[in-house]
Amino acid sequence: MNITFFSNPKELRKVRLEVEIYCKSNLPNLDTSKVILAMDEALQNIIRHAYNMKIDKKIDINIDTLDETSLKLKIIDYGKQVPLDTIAPRNLEDVKPGGLGVYFIKKCSKFCEYKHNANGLGTTLTLIF
Repeated sequence: MNITFFSNPKELRKVRLEVEIYCKSNLPNLDTSKVILAMDEALQNIIRHAYNMKIDKKIDINIDTLDETSLKLKIIDYGKQVPLDTIAPRNLEDVKPGGLGVYFIKKCSKFCEYKHNANGLGTTLTLIF
């Protein structure tokens, strides 16, 4: 399944619902809540950091069922690239609101990899659940 939408935060509810329906229909034994949480955190990071809150930038999501219990999710943005080594969770000892998106993404998934897109625009996040 492929989903393309724009970086308007109002779109996130619809995207979450589409992915949840896909997961429940195709992978009934998968913990869908982990998929939705990780994806939502990633999308929020893209909107904030890659697109600087611009609401008209494209985001692509590709979903593939690997087997009866595994899902591969690719989230592709076309925004500002940051050094990949800076995409890291903050120290959990530093108690304050926000900043835990990358931590949740990595905790919820079995595999997590960020790669810059070859054309110099954006990043692809590959997640396996």
